[in-house]
Amino acid sequence: MSLFALTSCAGDGPPPSGTGSAFDQIQQQIFDRNCLSAGCHNAQSRAGNMNLSPGASYDQLVGVLPDNPTARQEGFLRVDPLRSDNSFILQKLLGPGVGEGSRMPLGQDPLSPADIQMITAWIDAGAPPGGGTEPTFTEIPPTATATPTPTPSATATDTFPPTPTTTATATGTPADTSTPTIALPSPTGTQVATPTSPPSPTPTATPTATDTPTATPTATDTPAVSPTATENPNATLAEIQSTIFNPTCLDASCHNSQARSGDLVLEEGTSYGNLVGVEPLNFAARTAGLLRVDAGQPDNSLLISKVEGPPPEYGSRMPLNKPPLSAEQIQLIRDWIARGAPP
Repeated sequence: MSLFALTSCAGDGPPPSGTGSAFDQIQQQIFDRNCLSAGCHNAQSRAGNMNLSPGASYDQLVGVLPDNPTARQEGFLRVDPLRSDNSFILQKLLGPGVGEGSRMPLGQDPLSPADIQMITAWIDAGAPPGGGTEPTFTEIPPTATATPTPTPSATATDTFPPTPTTTATATGTPADTSTPTIALPSPTGTQVATPTSPPSPTPTATPTATDTPTATPTATDTPAVSPTATENPNATLAEIQSTIFNPTCLDASCHNSQARSGDLVLEEGTSYGNLVGVEPLNFAARTAGLLRVDAGQPDNSLLISKVEGPPPEYGSRMPLNKPPLSAEQIQLIRDWIARGAPP
């Protein structure tokens, strides 16, 4: 199925008059209210690699292949203009089939028949764009380019050379023990500060002692670098299953055999075959060469990225809409993978 052919079909029939603003109504009434909560389809979380924020949602939906491999094999598009029966968005709202993930909106009541009819009518009218502005998420890159703030730190480091030069002149004063006249050019103070007694300049070496405490903050920094979780060389899947998967990941609409969120089941007896050596559903992670669990390679395992805090293109942090896993729990998973992820 050609993506270009399908998208060109959107212009094969003139949309009915008055439908140009239907998408704006869908955005405000459905997407904004139901789909942009924390961990869902906003510009930061991008659950399912999909952003439904105002200005971005249209290009994320119309004529776009879904991430779900089952839906791709069945020939769905996220929104197939003029063909609501071939639009995966309706499949997700009405009740997805086996392998098609969870019903949307996740963890909320289903959309009303009126809302679903609004989306259906918009698609069958050719899915015309609304009157919104350009994507708002294009304003995000300037924040990334605004990182040249380290330049002020260079000016801060330049302030250090003057201080050693002043201490150097102070240490040079002990040489003028012969005559008091030589003591006139060396210090910047008055002649009264240069008596014939040479031991008095030596206390000026105390500033070098005051410099040493500045090294002590580096000592205080080192405890912060120390790991907050201890390694467990005997980590097992059974321990992970009982302490993490069972109490955290098997709720309604999550990774149980009914919901199969992300086409992933983490029930006991099934989790191993769904994780180890399996390519992830997420397109960006799969393209990057990650596996759900890459035995012996924690950093190439999407499971680790998802619980530690993934980049936006990898979807939401797990567990969804719950407190993050503790450092000890994450370390347990890391150690199990590093051991070769034994069953």
